Amino acid sequence: MKTRENTFMQYVCSIVEAHLDDADFSVEKLCKAAHMSTSQLYRKMEAIAGISAVRLIRLLRLNKAKQLLQKSQLSITEVAFRTGFGDPAYFARVFKKEFGVSPLKWRNAYLRTRKPASRRM
Repeated sequence: MKTRENTFMQYVCSIVEAHLDDADFSVEKLCKAAHMSTSQLYRKMEAIAGISAVRLIRLLRLNKAKQLLQKSQLSITEVAFRTGFGDPAYFARVFKKEFGVSPLKWRNAYLRTRKPASRRM
């Protein structure tokens, strides 16, 4: 990716990341914050990254959700709300569709791999 394109993607991602917890954050709000029309943003995103702005927002939210799921003190519902999903059931469906497992199963698998091996005496 060229430097200019990379800078643009970083700019767009930073806008989205600043609004991750806002369930009402939409492509329209992203366009307004980026000072672009919807069609301009769509064309530029497709040309640079090959994905739509809607997909980018969803992917950034889901990746942040994975980070939050690593913190075992947060419930799945809290993670959903903190990443801009107003409905925890919808969050679970989208998460499973993207990663192949439910958020709870992903967390449990992650926590199992992070536990130190027990020592035998």
